[in-house]
Amino acid sequence: MSRLKFSSSTRNILLPTFKYRDRTTIILDILDGVRHKLKGETKTHIMRNANLNFDQANTYLVFLIARGLIKAGDPIRSQELARYKLTKKGLEFVKSSEIYACACMHAFSH
Repeated sequence: MSRLKFSSSTRNILLPTFKYRDRTTIILDILDGVRHKLKGETKTHIMRNANLNFDQANTYLVFLIARGLIKAGDPIRSQELARYKLTKKGLEFVKSSEIYACACMHAFSH
């Protein structure tokens, strides 16, 4: 694990950085990608945006659907064309995580 050094006027803060993303970061990457598409996002685009392979994307999509954070639209011609949309619960989760991240950054900057 490496460390990033941030300087402030009163002290230096060392924050850890990790080589791999944790599950929460991956979930937020998926939700954030889906959030910005009003018509929903295809599985292929989710895979690309979140940097996941097919099996990983399926695992996370099933998890997020089961938790009510996203919903799958009806496929038009095939499963690949199914679009995934953020639910109200998913939007609240993303907004809460953004507030938490801002609070953390504010706490570290003082």
